[in-house]
Amino acid sequence: MPFPDGAGEDNPRAYLDSLILHGIKLGLQNISAMMEASGRPHLSRPVIHVAGTNGKGSVLAFLASILNASGYRVGRFTSPHLLDVTERFLLDGVPMPEAALRENVAWFQQVAEATGQVPTFFELNTAMAFRWFDQQKVDVALIEVGMGGRFDSTNIVAPLACAITNIDYDHMQYLGDTLEKIAFEKAGILKPGVPAVVGVTNAGAMSVIQKQARELDAPLFEIDKEYAFSSEGTPWIPELEYQGLGMHFQRMTLGLAGRHQPQNAAIAVSLALLVKKHFDRITGETIREGLRTARWPGRLERVLDDPPVIMDAAHNTAGCHTVADAFEEKCVVVFSVSSDKNAAGMIDILARIADPLILTAYQGGRALSLVDLSARAGEHGVLSFPSMKEALEQGMRLASRRKPLLITGSIYGAGEARRILMDCYGARPVVFR
Repeated sequence: MPFPDGAGEDNPRAYLDSLILHGIKLGLQNISAMMEASGRPHLSRPVIHVAGTNGKGSVLAFLASILNASGYRVGRFTSPHLLDVTERFLLDGVPMPEAALRENVAWFQQVAEATGQVPTFFELNTAMAFRWFDQQKVDVALIEVGMGGRFDSTNIVAPLACAITNIDYDHMQYLGDTLEKIAFEKAGILKPGVPAVVGVTNAGAMSVIQKQARELDAPLFEIDKEYAFSSEGTPWIPELEYQGLGMHFQRMTLGLAGRHQPQNAAIAVSLALLVKKHFDRITGETIREGLRTARWPGRLERVLDDPPVIMDAAHNTAGCHTVADAFEEKCVVVFSVSSDKNAAGMIDILARIADPLILTAYQGGRALSLVDLSARAGEHGVLSFPSMKEALEQGMRLASRRKPLLITGSIYGAGEARRILMDCYGARPVVFR
């Protein structure tokens, strides 16, 4: 595939953007060919692989921080990005440099021409992550599944350990319309003999995962069985008590806010303990330090103080529940959402903390239009603005020290809002460590 007009080694984003038109293509044929042509970099470094409906990025943020605190060089591949595509490829919390992006895009464009197989946007991202982490000689690569698991392009790895954070309704047009069907797809990352940490609590979904694990002889470390946790502190400064895998930790402060984060932290601690035999510099102190210093932008993140502005990339009903649970007071809510999401269900959840609920549409082809979004608001009283900038201006006028502004509904909307807040209001920059 030749570079489109204006694309090339000096403009890698134009080539990346051109691949978005190819949409989503589940399967491992393309990525396998790309890896074969590149010397199999996906097999050159130790890997930890994480799937789940929500919490994947937070689990990997905690785990990366633990491994960094233990002195290891850590590559981390996540998606989607908040502001820039280079954020998907983190080396010790620092995004991929522009020069590396150019070189990797050019390499895989040549691979595509040689093989005659045009990758999707996500397949190219996945391939670049494996190749760059190999080039950087990381001690470990933390790999987040893009969607599902079984046919996700990340599922060509031979991991030391893996995890399934939870199971809920999302991407149902691809993964199925029941929790059991979704669990089957996510259980596709399980490998023979490879230990897996599971945070799933739904009995039906869990039975599917257990069946797959038995067939593969893959040891499962299940929540409330092999490990357990309790939450302390506040939603904004949570603390974790953890017991499992022969260890007991008390009052570990977490760097990520939210009542849901202790469970994500517990999964990360379990993974760290499981791979400790490969990374023997992990200690109780580095686990504690890693949890405390973890950062994951756009997840109940406070980006301004006066008035308080909170940003969260919740993009489904389960995510909206965790966001709403963090607030004891009413807040001004600016909401935008992608067209394939359950917007009505998300609005129902957020309406109980919103005063008012402000609707808008982020810029981008996946956004639900303001007309359609307003129709899904039902009987909820809302304000509507045609642009994110106008919605934020109104939100900032209505917010106060006692009534924070919450921006949520989509990571794409959160990214657009973050740029506006940084440019116009001096919001904090995006940092990953």
